Amino acid sequence: MRHSDFQPATALSLMLAALVLMLGVDLLLHDTIAQIFDEGHTIEFLSGVYYLAAAVLLVAVMPPGMRRSQWHLPVILVLMFLREFDMDKALTTEGVLQLRLYSGPAPLAEKIAGAAVIALILVCAWRLTARTVPPFVRGLRQGRPDSWLVLLAGVTVIVSKSLDGIGRKLSAINHEIGAETVVRASRIEEMLELVASMALVMAVVMGHRIGWERRD
Repeated sequence: MRHSDFQPATALSLMLAALVLMLGVDLLLHDTIAQIFDEGHTIEFLSGVYYLAAAVLLVAVMPPGMRRSQWHLPVILVLMFLREFDMDKALTTEGVLQLRLYSGPAPLAEKIAGAAVIALILVCAWRLTARTVPPFVRGLRQGRPDSWLVLLAGVTVIVSKSLDGIGRKLSAINHEIGAETVVRASRIEEMLELVASMALVMAVVMGHRIGWERRD
């Protein structure tokens, strides 16, 4: 795929068009805006789809050498896609990241599968630190837009995760907040997840557009 054939504006337009289309369908089929933020509806659904789109796109545009050295990047994106759709909980008795899965009476096959997933996550985390962070930092210093988009996505994900279950987290330290605040925080969390996934798609697009070779 030639750089000239891959326009960032096209990718952004397609993502926004899908968002507007699905929002329109949700608004037509449901009585309240609150349902748009429910599981399986526009915001959460597109967040997951865009993580997967970023993974597929990254594999498609990465140079062969980068596929060998940075294979963990699309794997991480696929794991984020699966997490967004709660597949870590749907396929096992307990969540893959829950200690109860390994210490409780869950089937041995589930424990082995869960341990394999955790091992994969740890390997990807190590490779991310050792192989991806150095060129990422250089990209930030060089002002590369793909690196800054990844930074935006990372900060957004961190903030969104801090808002996840904020009512429960604050209750644990004896601090109660109103139900309306909890609802708003939950909606902000979902919106931030969508922003993060869109930013990652755009990071892949911009990285391909600029040229991966300029990262070094």
